[in-house]
Amino acid sequence: MTADQLAPAVPTPGVIVSLSVRPWVDHTSDGRGFAPMLITHPEPRRDDDTAAAIESRMLSVAHALGAAPAHKTLPDAGERVAVHNDVVLVRLDGTPHGLITRAGHWGRVITEIGHVLLAVGLDPLSPAAVGPEVDEYLVASMNAGRLYFAAASVTASARHIQTEAHP
Repeated sequence: MTADQLAPAVPTPGVIVSLSVRPWVDHTSDGRGFAPMLITHPEPRRDDDTAAAIESRMLSVAHALGAAPAHKTLPDAGERVAVHNDVVLVRLDGTPHGLITRAGHWGRVITEIGHVLLAVGLDPLSPAAVGPEVDEYLVASMNAGRLYFAAASVTASARHIQTEAHP
């Protein structure tokens, strides 16, 4: 098999709209702020939501975001996040469909910081999960090598990130 045959499929519109997004602001030990966005698949709801199917969908999302496993060097995914009227749009490579979420204060923070740490979990997580459950998920996913990351720049124009996807 070639590397192209191993590349995950492009995320479908159905997969994109089903994703759960958890944005937050954190700080490094020297007090600098950074803004992670955890992207996960909801818990299985249908018979075809097998562990293998969910992993395949999330690998397609990670690939479309230019993300790499946590143990690799953090890739620079370029300008792929835009904020407009408290709505955040994230460009996914290979598809005209983007990931859209309301972000409120977080959207204003990422505009100031200029970067987002995209984190894609390969395992499902309930959209209702908060606090300690999300922390547990992050630690377990990181330890199991099931978390993918990319650094993305924030741009002022959704048109610009859409143009990047489709030159």
